Amino acid sequence: MKLRCDFESRNKLVGGHVSIAESIDLAPERANSFGFNTFQIFVKSNLQWKYKTITDTECRNFRDNLKELKMIKPVAHATYLLNLGSDNMELINKSVDDLKYEIETCNRLGIEYLVIHPGSNNDRKHAFESIMNIVNSFETGSVRLLIENSSGKGNTVPATIEEMQLMMDLSKNRTGICLDTCHFFAEGYDLVNNYSESIEKLKSAGVMKNIYAMHLNDSMFAVGSKKDRHENIGKGFIGDEGFKNIINDSSFNDIPMIMETPGGDENYSINLEKLHDLMVIQ
Repeated sequence: MKLRCDFESRNKLVGGHVSIAESIDLAPERANSFGFNTFQIFVKSNLQWKYKTITDTECRNFRDNLKELKMIKPVAHATYLLNLGSDNMELINKSVDDLKYEIETCNRLGIEYLVIHPGSNNDRKHAFESIMNIVNSFETGSVRLLIENSSGKGNTVPATIEEMQLMMDLSKNRTGICLDTCHFFAEGYDLVNNYSESIEKLKSAGVMKNIYAMHLNDSMFAVGSKKDRHENIGKGFIGDEGFKNIINDSSFNDIPMIMETPGGDENYSINLEKLHDLMVIQ
C-alpha cells in the first residue's frame, strides 16, 4: 500500500466514510481495502432514531481489527436527526437519548471521536446556550464530541470562526471541532486565494488547537455560497489548488482527514490518488 506509506511518512491520516453493512467489525477491513489509515462510520442508522445494540463480540472484533490493520484515530458520525438547539423538548429528549447511546457505543468500540451536527434555532444565542449546556452535561468517557461547522445555510450553528470559538469557550467537557472544508469554504473562507489568511484566523481565534478531525470535501459552489453540496476532490471550486494547500499544511498533521465525497466507495481510489499527487508536488 504505497499511498498509505507515503501519507504516513508525512504524518497524514487520510480516509473516508465506510459502511457498517453486515457487521460493524468489517469496517476496518473495508477502510484498509481502499488504502486508508483512518476512517469514519455511523454506529447506527443516520436517518432513524431506532438502533440495534452492537454485541460484545462485534465490539471485540472491531477493536482487534483496528489494532491488526493499524487504523489510527477512527471517527464516528452521529445521526443527522440531532437538534440540541431546538425549542421542541420531544426532539431534545430524543437527541439526548440518541447521543448517550452513540457515546456509549463509541466507548465500547474504542472510537475516540464522535462528530455531531449540533443543531439550529431561529434564536442563535439560544441555540449556542442550549447546545453547550447539553453537551457539557454528558459523561463521555474516552470519547471526545466534535462539533462540525456548518455552511452558513439557515440557522444551523456554528458557521463562522467566531461561532466555533464561542462554542469552544462555552465547552467544559471533552469537546472539539470537526472542520468540514466544503462548509468552511461555503461560509466564505477562501481556501484557494486567501488560504493563509483563513488558517491564520483559525489560529488567532484559538479554534485551530481544538480541531481534532476534518471532513475533506470539495464544493460544488463558489466561496461564500452558503450551500452544503460536496464534490469530489479537485472537481469543485476548492479544486486542486485548495487541496494542495490543505494536504501540505503541517497544521493538519496527525488529524484524521475524512472524505465524504459523492459516489463514496466508487470514487475513493481516485480521490486518494489525487490527494497523494497534490501532497508530493512541492
